[in-house]
Amino acid sequence: FIMASQEIEGTLSGLLSEPGVEGYIVINYDGIPVRSFPENNELSVQYAALIADLVAKTKATLKQLDPSDSEFTYLRMRTKNEKEVIVTNQIINGCEYILITLHSC
Repeated sequence: FIMASQEIEGTLSGLLSEPGVEGYIVINYDGIPVRSFPENNELSVQYAALIADLVAKTKATLKQLDPSDSEFTYLRMRTKNEKEVIVTNQIINGCEYILITLHSC
């Protein structure tokens, strides 16, 4: 995985100190994980592929529903197993990334 800026590292480390946060995965819009905690390549690749597809479909749906206000910024899902997955659209150094935050409930 790549990505190194001290500011980014500080933000991601701070994220882990939030109550209930178990981990995160940062992916690009091609569905490739660029950073994760804990480092579990298999899980990161699985989440990356599925969430990138979900975000693309969500953006397309929003655009059809309301073309004047179709910017995707945030999605929150809660699973049956008491997990929350929060997905946000992030721009870092001019590149777009998706931040997936994994929470226990």
